[in-house]
Amino acid sequence: MSRRIAFLWLILALAGFLISPVNWIRADSLANQLISAAERGELDKIKGLLDQGVPIDAHDPNGWTALMKATYEGHAQVVRELIVEGARVDTQENAGWTSLMMAAQFGFRDIVNLLLSSGAKVNTRNHTGATALMFAALNGHQNAIEDLQAAGAGVNEVDNKKRTALMFAAANGHDGAVQQLVSFGADVNAEDDKNSTALILAARFGHEAVVRILLANCADVRITDRQGKTALRWALEKQHSKIFQLLVAAQPCG
Repeated sequence: MSRRIAFLWLILALAGFLISPVNWIRADSLANQLISAAERGELDKIKGLLDQGVPIDAHDPNGWTALMKATYEGHAQVVRELIVEGARVDTQENAGWTSLMMAAQFGFRDIVNLLLSSGAKVNTRNHTGATALMFAALNGHQNAIEDLQAAGAGVNEVDNKKRTALMFAAANGHDGAVQQLVSFGADVNAEDDKNSTALILAARFGHEAVVRILLANCADVRITDRQGKTALRWALEKQHSKIFQLLVAAQPCG
């Protein structure tokens, strides 16, 4: 009986109904090689693996594809080749990140534009609700901010904690990005889930240039956060004397 079963399995395998464990292992190994080659920027190896039929959108246990690895490492030529060969640009890894988010985070403008021109969705969110624009703002990448906004990125989108791109830029002292986002229509008085505004965050973390920009654009100095503190109170507590003086002298808009 066991010989008959073994013979049946052999016939089915030869007929293409089954894939042997050896082939599974080999396919998985080749996929890992593709992802690793993309991470290292090995374009010729990538082409060879694709010619062998390795799925271009194969992913590792964390959900990362070859396109994501190439994007993360800034390999623009590899990104271009993978897109030409049909890589999906909007795939999300296990935490919801897309290749566009990764490119925006590092300010890889050429890759941002490659992805956008290939149809990448600009307002996709990861599992924290963050968008590519938020990652560009967090790190002060003004070129990426410009390109994402031109492609339709929502400047007043909020993440799961109601934080906007402007808040990320303000909290990290990126005055150029703050000015840019304000010019694109960012709401200077938006509040996150702790009722903090961009002004409160800038005052709390000591970013004088950002405070000046926000005040010049009608940021409300009267807003209090969940702790009952205004931007003025934060500046006083953190001993940011120049910011404190700016806020004391601030005149109401309008």
